[in-house]
Amino acid sequence: MNGEKAIICDFDGTIAVRDIGHNFFESLVSDISLWEELLEKWKIGLISSKECLMRELSMIDACREDLDRFIENEKLDPYFKDFVDFCEKRKYEFVILSDGLDYYIDSMLMNNGLGYLDFKANHLVFEMERISGIEFPWFDRIDCTLCGNCKRYHIEELKKRGFTSIYIGNGYSDRCPAEYADIIFAKSDLLVHCRQKGLDHIEFENFRDVERELTELLYREQG
Repeated sequence: MNGEKAIICDFDGTIAVRDIGHNFFESLVSDISLWEELLEKWKIGLISSKECLMRELSMIDACREDLDRFIENEKLDPYFKDFVDFCEKRKYEFVILSDGLDYYIDSMLMNNGLGYLDFKANHLVFEMERISGIEFPWFDRIDCTLCGNCKRYHIEELKKRGFTSIYIGNGYSDRCPAEYADIIFAKSDLLVHCRQKGLDHIEFENFRDVERELTELLYREQG
């Protein structure tokens, strides 16, 4: 793990305790069975996350206030701020990559005094305070159409700059980028994927675990 380090974190279910986007749509869709069928198509690769998000959006009628009210009850991993401090002291590059929506990520980071953190996500569009669309500034950057935000692209750009890439994630959108990272921290669905694919990984439950494991890796590196 020599050289400069880049910490790359998923947001939903990793930094945030819950999958914010998933639970927000679930709370508002009128036809749960149709929505669950849509998600299953995405999980098995029949549709991209871009298509999934756009179709989810078509199933709801919501405004900025609805989303703000929903965000109020959501929490970050209780050890995440300490982990950010740990990374800043060591001057690690730090970026959040999400295939979710920028609005709630920005709001939750700001609410927790972390609004300065760099993140890349899909852009939620409002019209007259109502949620009206989603833009995908990071879609299909390397001829890969599975994700709305191509996390693999961001990792490869960091590696071109000479960084050792340390990926931390939990979900379906983390499967592809994790395979291109130098070190993987995994839980939940990403953990299952790593085990099935035989990928070297470190299991974690929260960011205290990640900090402890990274400290041990650094100690061995320096020894």
